[in-house]
Order: sequence, then C-alpha cells, then structure tokens
Amino acid sequence: MAMASVVLAVYLVGLGLTLAGNSVSGSSTLVTTIKQRLFAPWMGPAWLDLGFDHPLTYGMPEDADHGLEVRRFELQGDPLRLPGERTGERAARWRRLARRIASAASEETAVPLAAGVGQGAFEAMSEADVSVRAVRWPLEERAAPPQAPRPVKPYEARVRLIDGEIQLIELGGAAKRGELAPVLRDQPAGGAAADQETTP
Repeated sequence: MAMASVVLAVYLVGLGLTLAGNSVSGSSTLVTTIKQRLFAPWMGPAWLDLGFDHPLTYGMPEDADHGLEVRRFELQGDPLRLPGERTGERAARWRRLARRIASAASEETAVPLAAGVGQGAFEAMSEADVSVRAVRWPLEERAAPPQAPRPVKPYEARVRLIDGEIQLIELGGAAKRGELAPVLRDQPAGGAAADQETTP
C-alpha cells in the first residue's frame, strides 16, 4: 500500500510539472528542466507531451492552412496528400510540418525537411523520384466576395535516390519565384531584322 502511494504521488508530481512546464511563455527554466529530465518519457504514450500555447494570428500568409502534396515526378497520377483524411493531432502535426517547410523556404532551411518527406514517401509512391510541394490556402479577404480559396505553392522540390544517396533539387515556388531567371523566347527572323534596321 505504501509503495502504491509513493508511485501515485510521484506520477501526480510529474503530471503537475507537465501541465506547468509545457507552456513556452509561462514556465520557468527550472520547472521545464526537471520535467524534461525526469517525466518527459512518461508523457508521450499518454499524449501529454503537447504544448498549450495558442499564438495569436495576424492575418499573415503563414497563418493560413497548409498541407503537403507528394507525387511521382515523371509519371502522372493523383498526389499523396498530407494530412489527407487524417484528423486530430496527427493532421495537426502534418499541417505544422507543411507550414514550417513553407516558411523555411526563404530561410534556406527547408531542404532537410522536404528531403525527409520525399524519402518517407518513396515506399508509398512506389517510386524513388518524387516532387514534394507545400500548399497553402490563403485567408479570405473581408471585402472580397465569398469564393473557394485557390491554393498557392510556396515551395516545391524534387527528391530522388541516386546511387543510394538522397538528392534534392529545388523547383521554385512562390518564395523563390524572384530568384528564377526569366524565360527567353525566340523572336521571329523578321522581327529581329526589323529591330536591327531601326537601331541607329
């Protein structure tokens, strides 16, 4: 009986520290350190290892809903959508990953995240050459007429397996559109000649 009481007391202390230390903005360093060192392994199986911070939204593009699309690079077909039909915390984690990839595109830190997503999708796609795309559904404008939001593509990359090594090639996206070179179009012969004649 005494042993059960001690175990229950230790568990309740760990639960209290978890609730007090999971808020990034409201927990002290001491509480967070004790919780992570002693009680964090107990909290994962019980789904108690989640934070309780709810940041405010400012209507920025990063505040919109995000998702991931993985498709075979050369073969056409329906993409693997993440989170897809998943709900709850599993879906929220995929959305957070997609948001992180989209926001990290301009910081040049999206490469390892996109490479991990592509590598993880090789088996599901039965293909070792896929494209990984972060998709964002922009927030609706208050003054705009109601309509279905059109998704935008903040980031896209090609992930493939070459000689046992993962290779990633960034394909652009909204965050990198300014870095892409313009496309040079061929001018008709007559137009080029006319330009040369009009040049003083």
